[in-house]
Amino acid sequence: MPIEKGSWKDSNWYVSLSGFWREYRRHRIGVAGILVILLFFGMAIFAPLLATYDPSPNNKIAPPFLAPAWTQVFDPGSVENGQYLPDPTLSTPYSADDPLGTNEIVVYGNPTYGNGSSFTGHHHIATGPGDHNYVSLKWTHQAGDEPRFNLLPTIGSDMPDTLDFIYFKQSFEWPYERLPNDVVVSFNFSTYLTGDFASNSRGGLMFKIYVWLIDSSGNWRMIYESYPPYTETIQGRLIDLNWFDILEGWKGMVDTGDGQEDPTDVLTMAIGLAPTLTFRTDNNYDHFDGSVEARFSHVKLYAYGDYFGIMGTTDKGGDAWSQLVYGSRISLIIGLLATALSTAVGVIVGMVAGYFGGKTDEILMRVVDFLLVIPGLPLMMVLAAFLGPTIQNIIVVIAILGWTGTSRLIRSQVLAEKNKAYVESARAIGASDTYIIFRHILPNVTPILFANITLGVVGAILSEAGLSFLGLTDPSEPSWGRMLADARASGGFSNGAWWVVVFPGMMITALSLAFTFVGHTLDQVLNPRLRER
Repeated sequence: MPIEKGSWKDSNWYVSLSGFWREYRRHRIGVAGILVILLFFGMAIFAPLLATYDPSPNNKIAPPFLAPAWTQVFDPGSVENGQYLPDPTLSTPYSADDPLGTNEIVVYGNPTYGNGSSFTGHHHIATGPGDHNYVSLKWTHQAGDEPRFNLLPTIGSDMPDTLDFIYFKQSFEWPYERLPNDVVVSFNFSTYLTGDFASNSRGGLMFKIYVWLIDSSGNWRMIYESYPPYTETIQGRLIDLNWFDILEGWKGMVDTGDGQEDPTDVLTMAIGLAPTLTFRTDNNYDHFDGSVEARFSHVKLYAYGDYFGIMGTTDKGGDAWSQLVYGSRISLIIGLLATALSTAVGVIVGMVAGYFGGKTDEILMRVVDFLLVIPGLPLMMVLAAFLGPTIQNIIVVIAILGWTGTSRLIRSQVLAEKNKAYVESARAIGASDTYIIFRHILPNVTPILFANITLGVVGAILSEAGLSFLGLTDPSEPSWGRMLADARASGGFSNGAWWVVVFPGMMITALSLAFTFVGHTLDQVLNPRLRER
């Protein structure tokens, strides 16, 4: 169908853009650069959807220096990250038919002592909205009774002070022949005190809540003991096991070359309630009446292997993939805004100096020469340290030193343009200098500016990465330079954590090359001398 005369496709801007694109797409390297830049823009825009965890560099979500999960294919038999307790929500009461004894409540020793003092427990199943499953452990004490204490406790013993206490347990099989890299245990609990336990200010010292690991040969390893205050409000506890806890708990199930200590690959986690020896010397048990009930819910044991996520973890245990994704935002924001600010300053200074000449040109160019003589990175470091490590200040710091090259380029073009006939004609009809500069000269020097802008973005991105690497940017903001700095400070390569260095470096290189390719292509398309070649 023929195009009607006067349609939008006949407009000057459409014809100019069409011609520009026809010429630009002949350069494959320029098209590749645009595609890469669009990819990074998509990553920055959809970062909340792409990131799998909080990207804060100080947010630990796994052990440090875990390798990317996809490299696990080269390590058969490695430990997989996961929740290993069979019933973390306590939804299934103990049944004798369950070989692992899910949520079994056990009284260690005697369930009763003295004149009615006892240990009891029950399993509660949620019955409606707002309710939740929990296991209740209760200790009831009568005045005049005294728990059976271990009068000769072993120093550093993992057992409580008393010979009688109550606990519930869950067991699970360990399917690997390796120790986990790290283990995190978590649970929620609330306490209900009655009688003297509630009214006496020291009542909270008469009992403790314990967590143990029990291997199948019967060895108990205490990994947690509680301290007051206690409330009826549900409290969460997170226990990050140390290496000795993991070694003692798992070593019997792992073949270390001398054969296995345990007869089966079963590990049990137990949570218990027990009296303490605190008040025995004061004879307070003689006149204490009351009860302690502890309710436990959401009991979890999460074990980490040697691999995690798309790109592993950082030196602080952060998710490297999430930081990498959000780092694209920092690089693009600082690169584009700093270049825009420095370009605006450079264009104004260059046009004023070139158009007016004389003393104005001399003064402005001497300022430019002064800034060009000073080493850029040291000055940036001083300014960044003085102004503070915010994104806004980093943009200003980079822009302060980024406009000098643009001003010299624009000045040289303005010197060539201001004596041409169209400028003389504008002066003859009484046009003001401001009108001539921005209406006539600026449009004619703009094409040569586009290539300079794209190359300026590269410089800004590299400057931000350098300042981040030196620790002069906001430590709470994830950036590629910050990832490299953390990797260097913590010995990423010496620890074999190549991913915390390679991937941020690749991102900086890829984005910088993409803008360089686009700038090189723009220079070839818009520069008449290069186009003639």
